Amino acid sequence: MKKYSTLTRRTPLKQKTALKRKTALKRGTSQLRRTPLRVLGQSTTAQTKRDIQALLREIVVLRDGGCVLRHYEKAGACGGRRKDGEIILQAEHLHTRGSAVSFADSRLVVCLCVRHHIYYKPHHPDEYYQIVRAHIGEKREILLEAVQADNSPHKMDWSMEKLALEQELKELQVKKI
Repeated sequence: MKKYSTLTRRTPLKQKTALKRKTALKRGTSQLRRTPLRVLGQSTTAQTKRDIQALLREIVVLRDGGCVLRHYEKAGACGGRRKDGEIILQAEHLHTRGSAVSFADSRLVVCLCVRHHIYYKPHHPDEYYQIVRAHIGEKREILLEAVQADNSPHKMDWSMEKLALEQELKELQVKKI
């Protein structure tokens, strides 16, 4: 009689069980998706969110007057220019864009140039957040901490948020004139 060691026995995972069988997708059959995925969504919500992002950019450029890190020497000079020489400015969300409650709140967005947004922020995150927290002030910092602590889902009416941002932009434009 032959003795089998525990290593040579066939366990259920070593056998061709339902867990180990190859599916049609792994075999490379025609069931695979051959068309490229769409980069931008075409729904009304996706379009409204793109419009909100554009409004936020206009608001922060008017409100901040340019990159907020331009006043701080340790952040370095601003960079990233268009062909006509103008600095490219972007709206940077202080809390993730995935959070619905803070997506359309202009108080939680600052204006950054491309260099500070793409290079400085990822490479020096501690310094970046220290500078930004000092720049936004105590009230907005308290709001930011409250939003970061809130993990509950929020249902938003994006068209109403867009209207509110359009109104805020009009008020800022009147103030600047």
